[in-house]
Amino acid sequence: MHRSNLTILLISLWFAGSILGMEPKCSYCNKSIEGNYLTADGKSYHENCYRDHIQPRCEHCGKLIDGKYAILDDKMYHPQCYTNHILPKCVICDQPLQGKYYTDYWGNSFHGSHSSELPECSTCGRLICEELTRGGFELGDGRFLCGICNETEVSGDFLLESSSSYVRRLLESNGITNLPVDIPITLVDQERLKQLASSYSDAMHGFTDHNMQTRNGRVVSKDSHIYIVSHLPLTMFRAILAHELMHVYLFERDLDLRSDIREGFCNLGSEMVYKDTPSEYAKFRLLNMEKSQDPDYGYGYRKISQLLDRRGWRYLLETLNEID
Repeated sequence: MHRSNLTILLISLWFAGSILGMEPKCSYCNKSIEGNYLTADGKSYHENCYRDHIQPRCEHCGKLIDGKYAILDDKMYHPQCYTNHILPKCVICDQPLQGKYYTDYWGNSFHGSHSSELPECSTCGRLICEELTRGGFELGDGRFLCGICNETEVSGDFLLESSSSYVRRLLESNGITNLPVDIPITLVDQERLKQLASSYSDAMHGFTDHNMQTRNGRVVSKDSHIYIVSHLPLTMFRAILAHELMHVYLFERDLDLRSDIREGFCNLGSEMVYKDTPSEYAKFRLLNMEKSQDPDYGYGYRKISQLLDRRGWRYLLETLNEID
C-alpha cells in the first residue's frame, strides 16, 4: 500500500513605497523604480517586470499564481488545478486521491474507504466492482470471484483432462514420474473441502484422500482421490492440481514427512506451474506463496524451495526422508 501527502505552500507578495526618496533598482531590468514596487525574496521589482517575468505561473493553466499554491516535482500549480487535474484519480470513483490511498498489486489506486465497502476477489485480491473487474459475484461457499478471474474459472469437467495432461508433463520433466494413470479429480466447494480435510488451513484449495489396502501385512493396492475447490482460474487450478499430485507422489513412495516438509515439497508443484505460465496472474500467485506466513505452505515451502535452488531436483528427491 502507498501513501500520498500533499503540501500546500504560501507565497507572500506585497507592495512597498519608495523609501525617503531613495529609488531602488528593479532586480529584473536593473532600472530605477519610481513609486510603488513589489518585493519578493528580498529583491525589488517594477510591478509589470514582476508580473510578466518573475511571478510564478501555474504549470497546468499557465495563469499567474498570486497566493497559495501546490508544488510537485518543483512545479507550481493553483490548488484547484492541482486537485482537479494533477492529482491521480481513484480508479473506482474517479475522484482525486488526496491524503492516504491504496495501490494494489495490479497498479490500481483507490480511496481507502472503498476497501471496506467492496468485497475482494478470493483469487486475485482485486476489489470487485464494474470499474475495476467488470463486476463479480459471491459463490455459495462465501468466496467472491471477480469478472476477470471468472473468464477462465474451472467449474466443469471439460478442462480437467487437458489440465491433468499438462501438469503431468510438467512434473515428469522435473523427475516426478510413475504417478498412477487414473486418479479421480472432483471439484467441490470450500465447505466440502473443510469436511474432507482433517486439518484444514485457509491456505488450502485442494485435498487428496489416500486409501491403502493390505493383506497379511502386505500392501495390495493404493488409491488416491483429488478434490479441488471449484471456480478457480485455470492457472491457479493447475497449480493446485500439481500440488495434489505431489502428495500422490509421496504416498506412492511411502514417504511420511513432517507437515512443513510435506506441504513445502508439494508446493514445488504449484511453483512449477506458476513459473511455466507467462502471465501477471501467475506472478501474483507465486508472490503470495513467497510471502505466505503459513508455517507449512509458506515457511515450509521457502525452506524446500531454497534447498532445491542449491542442490537440484535429483538431490532433493533422493534425500526427502532426511530433511530436517
